[in-house]
Amino acid sequence: MIFGKRKETNYFEILNKMAECSHRAAVQLDEMMHNYTDVARKADEIHNTEHEADSLLHDLIHELNIAFITPIDREDLIEIGNGIDSITDSIEDVANLFDMFSIERVEPPALAMSELAKDITKALADAVKEFEQFRSSKKLNGLIIEVNQMEEKGDVLHRSTMKALFSSNHKSDLEKIKWKDIYDNMERIYDMCEDVADALEGLAVKNR
Repeated sequence: MIFGKRKETNYFEILNKMAECSHRAAVQLDEMMHNYTDVARKADEIHNTEHEADSLLHDLIHELNIAFITPIDREDLIEIGNGIDSITDSIEDVANLFDMFSIERVEPPALAMSELAKDITKALADAVKEFEQFRSSKKLNGLIIEVNQMEEKGDVLHRSTMKALFSSNHKSDLEKIKWKDIYDNMERIYDMCEDVADALEGLAVKNR
């Protein structure tokens, strides 16, 4: 009996699909916040995207566990996969906070932060896609710099937003606590994107 050769897994493609899930979740969050109706259903849709990302991470780890040879170290591929998955998890966390806190309307600073989350996850998804050609890519470094610059912009936006929040006389202490939690979680998305981008940069240098 002749057995066919096992198809080689493209781990980079799985990572790319995971990064696309992160960006899609960020787009869904941004759309939910700009069209703030039916929040529970829209949060469920983001959960479905997060579940898809979880399945991809499971596939990645399974394929790495049975592989004989991998293009770069297994641990490094898993680190990137876990990092991207954490971004999608954090986006879902933000959507759930709007639902759990019964937020009545979205504040303008939150809209600015969601738009930045959409942009930074797109830049990261582009970087992850480019990572497959890291040995010859002329674009990867520029995309990583773009993610880092957006994270810095996010830090500034987060600080100014928090200052305005706690300077406000128009919100109760409970409202301030709710919005602080939301803003902190949104800022975490930027940090996680930068962590993955920095990891991609380090692996590109390590494996050249």
